[in-house]
Amino acid sequence: MASRAPIPVARAMRTIAANLDLARRQQRITVELLAERADIAVPTMRKLLKEGRGSLENFLRTARILGLLASVEAATDPLNTPIGRLRADEDTPQRVRGPR
Repeated sequence: MASRAPIPVARAMRTIAANLDLARRQQRITVELLAERADIAVPTMRKLLKEGRGSLENFLRTARILGLLASVEAATDPLNTPIGRLRADEDTPQRVRGPR
């Protein structure tokens, strides 16, 4: 059984769901049409837009249809973080191994 999401994660899920739903409404797209364009079942789309629950693929399909995919990609770029900028000039290993 899956455990409950930590509070910050649950809050982010709700916020992202609300943002997706707002983008959909601003573009005057029905849930049914958005689901069809994203090739997602309508009940799955409703759950994504209401609760923020669903797969990463379905989230990205929806973001693409709403014109948000490039922003999602940019938001996950490690060079957009303070640590990423500090480490940008350093030699970043291809793989990180645990202690031996």
